[in-house]
Amino acid sequence: MVGLLMKFKKWLNSSLRIKLLVMFIILTVLPLIFVGIVSYVKSYNIVSEKSYTLAQIQVDQLGREFDSVVQDIKRFTEIGKQESTVQFLIDHVNTAEEANNILGMIGLYRESYQYSDSIMNIRIIDRDGKAVSEDRGVHQLNNQATNIVSFKLLSSPGKTFIEPVYKNSNPALSMTSSIISDSSKEVIGFINIIIKARIFEEILLDAATNSSGIFQIENERGDILFTSPEGTKMPSISQDEAMKEKSSGFFTKSSTFYVFQTSKITGWKVIRSVPLAEMTKEANEIKSLIFLSVASSIIFTIGLYYFITSKLIRPLRNLTDKMKEASLGDLDTKIINEGTDEIAELGQSFNSMITKIKTLVYKSVNEQKQLKMAELRTMQAQINPHFLYNTLETIIWMAEAKKTPQVIDITKSLSHFFRISLSKGKDVISLEDEIDHIRNYLIIQKMRYQDILDVTFHLNNDILNYSIVKLTLQPLVENAIYHGVKNKRGKGFVRIKADFTPEGYICIDVIDNGIGIKEEKLENIRIQLAKGVPFEKDQGGFGMVNVHQRISLHYGEPFGLTINSWYGSGTRVSLIIPAER
Repeated sequence: MVGLLMKFKKWLNSSLRIKLLVMFIILTVLPLIFVGIVSYVKSYNIVSEKSYTLAQIQVDQLGREFDSVVQDIKRFTEIGKQESTVQFLIDHVNTAEEANNILGMIGLYRESYQYSDSIMNIRIIDRDGKAVSEDRGVHQLNNQATNIVSFKLLSSPGKTFIEPVYKNSNPALSMTSSIISDSSKEVIGFINIIIKARIFEEILLDAATNSSGIFQIENERGDILFTSPEGTKMPSISQDEAMKEKSSGFFTKSSTFYVFQTSKITGWKVIRSVPLAEMTKEANEIKSLIFLSVASSIIFTIGLYYFITSKLIRPLRNLTDKMKEASLGDLDTKIINEGTDEIAELGQSFNSMITKIKTLVYKSVNEQKQLKMAELRTMQAQINPHFLYNTLETIIWMAEAKKTPQVIDITKSLSHFFRISLSKGKDVISLEDEIDHIRNYLIIQKMRYQDILDVTFHLNNDILNYSIVKLTLQPLVENAIYHGVKNKRGKGFVRIKADFTPEGYICIDVIDNGIGIKEEKLENIRIQLAKGVPFEKDQGGFGMVNVHQRISLHYGEPFGLTINSWYGSGTRVSLIIPAER
């Protein structure tokens, strides 16, 4: 194994062309394959989720249409509450007039509701079997039929039973509900409505026509009421599946996708089954398209590799050798150009760079060290885990207290705060954006310190279009809050003032009425500002030194920070920058 690895390394180092080949594979072919796989997985998940969601929506819509029909027909049960109906049920002798009134009300209801044509018969029954119906008038049921109805509804008086039956040799549904006396709260009779099954079959047929797969309607006991397309049979599914545990959802079994929804009105379960391959058909088409795209890109990349390597190996090798010499400290090396193309221009630029770098190397190294230190501190200042932790804790507390508007406000402010912190990688932003950054920061802080903190802005709007190094003011405001106002009893304030100086510069003051700084510590902070290295990171000096150093490096003299403080009264930090756009 070790010998094989050594041979591979030797082969890899034997030719620049081989290195470029390996580089092309690593940098182009492998990423293309990776992108293709990620794109396929992502698109497959999106398309599959869309298909699953659409299937759920279709089943839910079908359930709602069924419920709409049942709810409309259920309105006929109001007949049982009418005075004539109640009198018919409690009067055991003279019932002809009440029966006629009931039949008249049924006719009136039929004229009023949408699905009345789907009702084949309506019958009112008392507990002794006396009944009045549209097709037979007043009649007496046999004891067996009366006992079946009574047994079901007396045990569950508030429930409506819907069962499959046949009426005149036609499939139908029987809907039976109890009629309860308003005075005694007892069941005094029943209302039975025979519904044409065709109305539900038409709704189911319409859904099946516009969708693939099989639709099936089951009642609460699991009996199949309807299936569409007719004559089809849904693949069997175990009753131990999620269908028994949930009222709606979807799952996959035996390469078949199932989606179901249970009606709260009827208790019916609407089930749809679709072959999983059909659900993922679009995703598979996308997979083929992605495969072809990736394969074409790989072929093009390999062709490009051979063209580039044949044209660039020799001049690049020469350039590489000269760069190695320069990297070893030989700043007298030169490249002899043999052409006028871009690589020759690169060689000429390399020669110019080597010439200039001799005089700039030491100064550049020192300045870069200082700049990198300042950038590092900037990055540390941007990522404030303590501030973010406290803000998230505040959001959690507000959410638990159901303070939705405040949660929205503080979350928006936090989002805007970090958006401006990033600023698409820019180091310089407008003063208006910097002030907005401070406003968002203060909105968050005022949520936490609303009882002790008052903030005002006094700005000359003419300065807002000028530029400033980003994240300059936030450390100053943070110092004012944490090392000033927070340590003072009673309510404190922070004033942010910005205007032009007589010299035409921009002066921004951050003023607080906090605890202030003792004279000895104030002198130490001023020394820190002058030296650029803070003595005490937990005493407010670190942020100000970082700001002062960044301003000095960016703008030069005489710009930066000055600080004045009166112990027990407050502190004023003044930032001076040039008016640049």
